[in-house]
This record gives sequence, C-alpha cells and structure tokens, in this order.
Amino acid sequence: MKTFLSLPFLLIYGQLFALFCWRKGYIKTAQSLLIAMMLGLYLLCTPLMTTVLLTLLGKFPPITNGTLLKEQGYQAIVVLSGGFYRGEEMHNQWQAGGYSLTRLRYAAHLARESQLPILISGVEAPAMASTLIQDFGIDAKWLEAKSQDTDENARFSRDVLYQHGIKKFVLVTDVWHMGRSTLAFAHYGLHPLVAPTDFPMGFFPHRPHLLEPKAGLLQVNMFGVSECFGQIQYRVMYLFR
Repeated sequence: MKTFLSLPFLLIYGQLFALFCWRKGYIKTAQSLLIAMMLGLYLLCTPLMTTVLLTLLGKFPPITNGTLLKEQGYQAIVVLSGGFYRGEEMHNQWQAGGYSLTRLRYAAHLARESQLPILISGVEAPAMASTLIQDFGIDAKWLEAKSQDTDENARFSRDVLYQHGIKKFVLVTDVWHMGRSTLAFAHYGLHPLVAPTDFPMGFFPHRPHLLEPKAGLLQVNMFGVSECFGQIQYRVMYLFR
C-alpha cells in the first residue's frame, strides 16, 4: 500500500486526473493541477520544505557533550535500527546499512564519551552489533531483535530496560524519525533523553538558500513527508488503544 502512495505513483495519479479534466473540458482545472504539481515538486527539492517538515515533526537538538550523561544519571543508550546490507564485498555477511549505520556511528560516539552500555533495538540488531564491534570497537550489551516497527521498538525495548532496572536512558535515531519514536516510547511510559542524528543540512558543504533546489533533498524531504503521515498514524492508533 505504501508503494502506491509514493511520489512516482502520486505524480502518475495527478497526471491521469489532469488528462481526465482536460478531456472533459475542464482546461483551467487541468492547467492548475499541472502547475501545482510542478510547484510541489520544486518545493520538495528546497531547504524551505526541509525546514517546514522539521518544524512539523518537532525540533530535537543533538547531544554535544556525552561526557556528562553518566553524571546526570543516565544508564544506557538505546539505538533504533534502520536498515541493513549484505553484499559480496562484505563476504555476504549482514552489516548495518542505511539509517542504521549513521545511528550506530552517533551511538558509538556517545558511548565512548559517556561509557554507557548500548541496547540495539530492531530485527537488524545482530547485523548492527556486528558492525558496531568490527567498525567502532564497541560491543553492544543488549540486543532486542524482535521489533519490526517503531511501536515494537518502544514496547520490546521497555521490557529489556525494565528487566535490568534502567529508568533513564538516551535514545538515538535520525532527526526525522525522532518525533514518532518519542511518541511511541511515551505511549509505553518511557521518556528518554533524545539524541538525534542525520540532520539534513549537514550533508552539504555550504548551507543552501531556502529556495535553492537540491536534487538530494527530494528523497530527504519525501522521507520527512512519510514521517508526517507516520506520526498521524501513530497518534490515531494510540488514541484508540
């Protein structure tokens, strides 16, 4: 279902509807629709849309000094999975890939500074643990490998944390995903210290102007749009539970 609501399909639907309007004689409606689609596609490539989406999803500052975490009473770092990778060049061994890799990098950085243990949550946890020890020299203390979505990340991580008496912890995921993640953890009675990573503008050597289109921002902003719908879905889901 998610595939049929992706950008390529939405563009196809819009073009078909515009063609339908044109054939039925609604020329101005068809023209307006095509202009709106072109404008929307342009905006999706701009930092302006990135800024708007990040505001809607919630503003989460990063942790810039991990050395104080243990002194402040935090007991663990929870990092959420976000994809894995297996290729011949890696001897066909599953490794952290996609968002998992950048989340691990930040979690490893915080772990070194704070000396806090790491819990990896998600079906990709074994692959991420392998990358964590091989590439960053840090051994994950706990693996939660059952969860297949953000809601299960929160629910199953809660069980592991409670089992080990952990009440205060740091949550690592990318900045787009953090809003939905904190929503899920709060639903299960957990209120972590947020530690977001993968800030979109950090991938550019020079911050582009708000209306300067960048091809790389199209996929980034579409992920932000997807997270907006994801937050709505979770809020409705938790409202009726």
